[in-house]
Amino acid sequence: MPDEELEAAAEGMAEDAVERGVAASALHDDAVEKAVEAEALYAAADELAAEAVVEEVVAEDLAADAVAEAEIAVAASEAAESEAPAGE
Repeated sequence: MPDEELEAAAEGMAEDAVERGVAASALHDDAVEKAVEAEALYAAADELAAEAVVEEVVAEDLAADAVAEAEIAVAASEAAESEAPAGE
C-alpha cells in the first residue's frame, strides 16, 4: 500500500475514533444526568415514605379517637334510655 493510502486509512480511523469518543462522552454525560435524577427520585421516595408512616400513625390515632367517641355515645344513649320513664 502506498503511503498516501495508509495516511487516508489512518485519517479515516482517527475520524471514526473521534466520532466514537464524542458519542461516548455524550452517553457518559447522559448517564451522569440520569444518576443525579435517580438520586433525587430516591430522596423524594424516602421523604414520601416517611410522610406515609406519619400519616398512618395519625390515621390510627384518629380511628382510636372515633371508636372511643362512639363508645361514649353508645353509653350515653343507653344511660338516657335507662333513665327515661317506662311509659315513654
